[in-house]
Amino acid sequence: MDEVTANISFDKYPDMPEFYGSGAAKYRLAMVKDRSDFLDLFEGAHHVDAVTYAETPELMVKMLTEYNIGSLDVLIGNSDDYAERVNEVATAKSLVQLRQDDRLTIRLKNQKTVHSKIYRIVMPDETVKLVHGSANLSRNSWEYHTNQIAILTTEVGTELDSEFKRFIDEYREGYSDQTLLEGLVEALEEADSPEERENRIEYWVGAGDLDVSDTAALNQDAVEDLKEVADQVTAVVDDPDEADETVAFVEEPENADRSVVEPSDVDESEDERDDTAEEAPDVGLIESDHETELTDGLDRPRVRTADEKIRMGTSKVDRDTADKFGSRLRDSGATVEDHSITAPMSAYTREVKESTSIPTMSVLPEAEQVVIGEDDEMILVATEEPTPEVLDHCLETIEDYILTVRNHGHTQSEEAVMSQMYEAFLYGFWAPFANQYAEALSSPSRTLDNVLQHLYIEGKSDAGKDKLTEYILRLISDNTVISGVDADEIGVKEVRGIREWDTCFPYAIIDAEKEKIQRWSPIRNYWSDWTPTSVDQPCLIFTTNDALPKSEFRNRMKILSMDVSFPSNPEDPGFREAQEDLSEVLERQNPIFSYVARRMVTEKPWTNGSGTIEDVRQIMRDFYEKAGREEPDYFPADEPAEKEYNTGRLMWQRDIQGGRVTFESEPGAITANFDREGYEVYDYEKRLPKRFMSEKSATSVYIGAPKEFAEWVGFSVEELLSDETAAKMGGDDSESSNEETTEAENGSSGFLTRLLGR
Repeated sequence: MDEVTANISFDKYPDMPEFYGSGAAKYRLAMVKDRSDFLDLFEGAHHVDAVTYAETPELMVKMLTEYNIGSLDVLIGNSDDYAERVNEVATAKSLVQLRQDDRLTIRLKNQKTVHSKIYRIVMPDETVKLVHGSANLSRNSWEYHTNQIAILTTEVGTELDSEFKRFIDEYREGYSDQTLLEGLVEALEEADSPEERENRIEYWVGAGDLDVSDTAALNQDAVEDLKEVADQVTAVVDDPDEADETVAFVEEPENADRSVVEPSDVDESEDERDDTAEEAPDVGLIESDHETELTDGLDRPRVRTADEKIRMGTSKVDRDTADKFGSRLRDSGATVEDHSITAPMSAYTREVKESTSIPTMSVLPEAEQVVIGEDDEMILVATEEPTPEVLDHCLETIEDYILTVRNHGHTQSEEAVMSQMYEAFLYGFWAPFANQYAEALSSPSRTLDNVLQHLYIEGKSDAGKDKLTEYILRLISDNTVISGVDADEIGVKEVRGIREWDTCFPYAIIDAEKEKIQRWSPIRNYWSDWTPTSVDQPCLIFTTNDALPKSEFRNRMKILSMDVSFPSNPEDPGFREAQEDLSEVLERQNPIFSYVARRMVTEKPWTNGSGTIEDVRQIMRDFYEKAGREEPDYFPADEPAEKEYNTGRLMWQRDIQGGRVTFESEPGAITANFDREGYEVYDYEKRLPKRFMSEKSATSVYIGAPKEFAEWVGFSVEELLSDETAAKMGGDDSESSNEETTEAENGSSGFLTRLLGR
């Protein structure tokens, strides 16, 4: 710490109001280059008041323990999600204990960022260090910045000290109205046993069993009511051939709690539905540009429930959680009492959607139904097998959507993009059944997080990944969900909380930055606490403009790449045509999910305990066969698209072919030297399989398994090390024909064609 020290007497400046007090005070300027040097200022303090930046609550624990500080009161000026950065139960316990011992108060900002950094450090001998400057408690600041501070040393209670403290209090009163842990501490005081206290801490961190957490406990009774009503409606008739418009009967239909709405009634009562859903799927569909009129096999009736009451007990729930939940429902006719909330079912389902941005959705295998709920419920399972004509239409509609890549996109990997786009549809159709697979696959020897992967769709801003995600949501919700959730509205709290709502509808987060995803720690162990008695959890879908996240997140995700660019501005050539073609596809009815769901709930393929998305892949192949329609070349029939068209391999192959990477021999290894920026090379290294034992350094990548790597990119090690590699892209050895060499020199795609089997 570089310092300039001086004594200063404020008696010399009686007319300057910015100086307070009389007598002398020590004053010094310091250039601080390391956070440990800065923290030394706090060593042994009796008490510290602060307004500053800080990234983790763990540092507060460290200051109070390792630096022997008596007590700390700090306003965190930069974080909107500070509580969500507590990821370890041990840290939460320490924070709680320090707060209960009156040693720690962490104030959370309630409005705009507080950029000030000021500290009042009271020492045991009643001297006080008043510090201000650029130095904060954020690790990022110390890694990239050198900081400047000014330190005034005076006595506790002087006018200067009092004014400094008043200044800090002004920040507290104006910019904070809540403290970290206040709700948790109150809940712990009401815990009936050490076990319950332990559980509440785990729930707050997000590491506890979900079936008894606050939010889940509130909703368990409601969920049981929802499923009971659904079971009443979806009982199977003895003779389906006698059915007319009804989906299912109770033993005496005239005594049923709810009735099936006739298609005409649905159409007349849904004026507010968007244009894509104006024609109810129950009445069939007629395509004006098709010769065949499709009127059968599309009877997916819309079922309206009576507005029944549901009851949620609140006696074992955190008071703040119960009060907030009850106050939101009260305006919808709920009755809020001391120990329970009674609300109309419609109000409950609305609250679920508003709180999670997704609807309630349940798979009911015994009733062979998939139910999605809003103000009323809909059964999404088709009541009849689809005809070949209907299947042909459904499959053609999906293909026409994917063909926008060929017709309007710009890409060097057309077939790879189209295949990965189809893979996204398969994932979307599978996602609602993930909880059934979790039950079948759950075992002490298996990590569910590696099996039940989330979907990560990467691509540039004009790659069409968001529109693709929205179309998938439309298909699996019968057009009741038409968009995902903006990543700017999401934090750890939302990711953690979504597991507590009993819904299996996938949660799509749009435009998520890589850095944010890596801060959402619950993703890493999202399924780890799942048990057969847990509430349903939705799969997560992310779209992002960024490259791949860290390996601990990549291992939990199915990663698809949209390496394509669509015209995105009205001035772009082909923009209007692309929009018209896309709109035409979106406006068509496509009940494909109802038929996938029918097959899933009747055959229950998850009981085999061996597959996941592969089961939906086989169903779609069966549909192609039944429709008499040839599978397109890009359909990922035999293995997932991200494996058949490995994006990382394509990137390496292009750079090898283009001469942007050369190789050097190492003892038992090779090094790839790139003609690229370092940050670009990092993305290349991340896309290599772990078995290659790779490591990035500057603009090079060390590869510890050269033979395996060479085979992966379609070469021998000798070819990679040869100076003539660029001239051999069309052949497998040094005896390549002149014709092949000429082809490579002319920049043709012969090499990639050979590698991709085309």
